[in-house]
Amino acid sequence: PNMSDGHDGAPAVTPPQQQPNSTITTTSGSTWRKSVAQSFRNNQVEQVAKVLASLEPGAATSRSKLMLAMRFEQLIFEKADNMEEYLKKIHQRLKRLKKNYKPEEEHNNNNNNNGFDA
Repeated sequence: PNMSDGHDGAPAVTPPQQQPNSTITTTSGSTWRKSVAQSFRNNQVEQVAKVLASLEPGAATSRSKLMLAMRFEQLIFEKADNMEEYLKKIHQRLKRLKKNYKPEEEHNNNNNNNGFDA
């Protein structure tokens, strides 16, 4: 897949793909979470980490970006009501983060939410 959005060379934010051979469940509550394979969630974390790395290459270790991506994914996973909402929120927040991101030196240090606001 084409990973560049053509504007800044950063990976394009595209909606995450659905798990192969699975259906998106709209069941309320936590039952949908039990059907999500850990490998699928790990893939989402990797995609988030790639976007974070593209925003500020070399600014932090890849491990710290991966930890941040894990936290990002975990918060969305816990708050989403179903798989569709989970995927949609990841896509929307990454898109918003890319659009509004400013490198640390241009950033007001009083704004520390890093795009994780609910």
